[in-house]
Amino acid sequence: MALLCAVLLAPPAFAEPDTLGLGTGRNGVLTVNAANTIVNTYTRLTATANAGATSVTVTSTAGFAAGDLVMVYQSTGLTAVAIGSQTAIDLSTAQVGRWQFARVLSLTGTTRLNFVAGTTLTQAFTVGTTANLAAQVLRVPEYQSVTVNAGASIVAAPWDGQVGGLVVFLSQGAVNNAGAISANGMGFRGGLYRNGNGDGCTGINQAYPGGTSKGEGVVPGNFSIAGVPPTNTTGYGNVGNAGGGGICHNSGGGGGGAAGAGGRGGRTWSGDNGGGASASRDVGGLGGVPMNFSAVDHLLFGGGGGAGHS
Repeated sequence: MALLCAVLLAPPAFAEPDTLGLGTGRNGVLTVNAANTIVNTYTRLTATANAGATSVTVTSTAGFAAGDLVMVYQSTGLTAVAIGSQTAIDLSTAQVGRWQFARVLSLTGTTRLNFVAGTTLTQAFTVGTTANLAAQVLRVPEYQSVTVNAGASIVAAPWDGQVGGLVVFLSQGAVNNAGAISANGMGFRGGLYRNGNGDGCTGINQAYPGGTSKGEGVVPGNFSIAGVPPTNTTGYGNVGNAGGGGICHNSGGGGGGAAGAGGRGGRTWSGDNGGGASASRDVGGLGGVPMNFSAVDHLLFGGGGGAGHS
């Protein structure tokens, strides 16, 4: 399940003091008549922004302008998690899931957003060489009012491992929603289906084709959509809130974790290891674990489920 932030107010942890209220209304009245309307612009941080920074370096400033309100968000980055651990994770002091608002003063070239005077980041937002260690910046529209007509919808751009997955806007007036405002299915991705083979597998990181793909979650580096999945991206072990994949033969993938734990995947087929009902083994993917945090200072995608083995 992805993250939905339709109207956000500013608690003390944001990049600016609580002066935003319901926004400036600078983007006027929004009336949505079409399905799958995306109101946010997304860009990826290309360099770590430390606490105290007054600007961020990004992939592109296209779609951003001076005066825009932006949200900086740490999408992934939890690393000290043992594969297969079923212990709930406390994010109260973790960097992943942190977010802040800031207002843009100016753009430097096509890769830097500078914040208005007096605005500094109160915490670091980190990028790195580990696969999909990601932080992003969103342009946050500020409307006078919002109307979503029947059959229309505001949606997030799909998360692609670097950006997307969130809907964020402010509205001074009413938000009249006769359609949908949704980020469902737009966050962390489920394990990629692959046709496996074999019997009797036991590996928490079972290599393909005996194991299928784990889901995607807050821990970077254990999810892949490559044709031949890399080491530690397959097998029944969950990775934090990401569900584990099924293993041979025919066990199910584990569900992703969010506020609660994901369910374990189903057992292997009854003919596994020689046939008969007793041969069916409970080696389905482990479910992702619960993530404990406060929405005052953290926001999080639900974990992706693991793929089943076939």
